[in-house]
Amino acid sequence: MNRFLACFLLIAVRAGIAADGPVDRPIGLREVVQLANAQNPEVQLARLDVEKSESDLRLIRTERSVRVSAASGLGATSGIPQSIQGATPSVAQVTLRQPLLDFERPRRAHGTRALIESGEHAATATAEKAAHRAGSLYLDFELASREIERLESEVASFERIEGLTVARVEEGSEIPLALARVRLDRARATERLAASVERFDLLEADLRWTLGLGEGVRLKPLPTDTDGSLGVPRSLWPTVHPSSPVHPELAGIDARIRAARHKAREARSARYPSLDIVGQYAMLARFNNYDDYFRRFERHNWQAGVALQVPLFTGRGLAERVARARIEERELEIQQEAKRASIDMQARRAVVAVREAERLGGLAQQELDYARESLDVLMARFDEGLVTLAEVERARVVESTAWGAFVETRYRLAKARLALAYSSGRLGAAFTD
Repeated sequence: MNRFLACFLLIAVRAGIAADGPVDRPIGLREVVQLANAQNPEVQLARLDVEKSESDLRLIRTERSVRVSAASGLGATSGIPQSIQGATPSVAQVTLRQPLLDFERPRRAHGTRALIESGEHAATATAEKAAHRAGSLYLDFELASREIERLESEVASFERIEGLTVARVEEGSEIPLALARVRLDRARATERLAASVERFDLLEADLRWTLGLGEGVRLKPLPTDTDGSLGVPRSLWPTVHPSSPVHPELAGIDARIRAARHKAREARSARYPSLDIVGQYAMLARFNNYDDYFRRFERHNWQAGVALQVPLFTGRGLAERVARARIEERELEIQQEAKRASIDMQARRAVVAVREAERLGGLAQQELDYARESLDVLMARFDEGLVTLAEVERARVVESTAWGAFVETRYRLAKARLALAYSSGRLGAAFTD
């Protein structure tokens, strides 16, 4: 009975949570960038690659540690005692091996360290990419939210114009075609509003996935236009490409080039000798016929010394390994030059986009000022009885459209600044606390 009650309560709690639905979460641009750096799935996978490389380095370090193994195997012997798989038949056997001189392992360790460094730079580059994508998504998301508010006001204005036009048509002051035009304008505004709502929902879902958030929240943009920066730090405002450290993608390729060079050195190290400290202890038994075939039987036996191995003939495999590493190094060098040119061109495009957005913003400001002055004139003429209220409402729609265009240019400028910072590899640092 108690188990049934517990299950019932658990189902009721889950049903209550499901009934509550997703929770609204206000979020701003800074938090979006920080969450993208921390929780984006691609960033987490890139950091796991670094952890795997660090684990590989730890495994390489264990190769120089002392290895001690114990074994035992009993078996009957007929004739001379023979070794089985290289081991003398014994009651117990302990073997020790300590690498003393090995030229391959240090080269392999150096190469793995370079891969770790490359992975760290790759994780940084992935975080920069995720931050840029999340920041751009958020700005589009917030713009869509503001566009919905503007279009709702615009639809309301067309509804008022429609009501006024209906009255004027009934009075005979307007022809029915004017009413048809007003209704067409209202239908167009309603369609734009519906499209903006759907775009807002898609952007919200895309942003949640980019930030690694689940279905239990619904993001709501915070207003970030109080100082005209839309939440973009002023350090990202310069209109020329700022001097910056080496881009993380270039640094990652450089580390991979060094790893390829260490791989070539590791391959060549196979020609060098290796030296190990070795030791062995074995406890023998008489039932293996040792006292019949050897002059003296010792129950406890041990050996200690060093084992030197000198490669005499390595074959073509070694040369092919070196050649393959050299090919990989040249390939990475070509990729590095191509990436450097791509980043430089990306920065140039970002600078042009910033300047273009600034010019368009100035033009949109002039158009908005003109629309507002025109509205003020119509309002004054309306007070004098020279124009109709419908004309005033249409002027409000024109002013609203100019305002929407001006706001869009501001978000376009903010996205251009984010792209400029991304091209220099310092986007994430600009949003750190």
